Amino acid sequence: MTAIVFSLVLIAVIAFGLWYFERYFARKPSRTAGLVMPVAFFIISVVAIIQSAPSVFSQMAKTGGIGGAILTLVLSFVIINLPTLLVYVVYYRTRRKMGEDRPWPLRPRTDDTVKSKNRKS
Repeated sequence: MTAIVFSLVLIAVIAFGLWYFERYFARKPSRTAGLVMPVAFFIISVVAIIQSAPSVFSQMAKTGGIGGAILTLVLSFVIINLPTLLVYVVYYRTRRKMGEDRPWPLRPRTDDTVKSKNRKS
């Protein structure tokens, strides 16, 4: 029972730390600072799937279900990318609160992406 409580507290502390640092980096004037954590989580998830693919395919080849192996890898990729999605949502909301109309990282920054304080929304 103590180990479960300790694990939950540790997960909560890590989640709060990720939220805090993502908000800190997303408030920087540069867009790339806030995108470091989402990109890092995405790269980690891709590496994890690539590392697990040989063992998944070898286990599924014995049972004859290659479709099951692909489905397993796709679902694993989706589940592993949940932290990526959550951190990106924090980035997106923080940039919206800072006044950006559509904080999309791949779009070039122009004057109309930042709301003017004189213009009413």
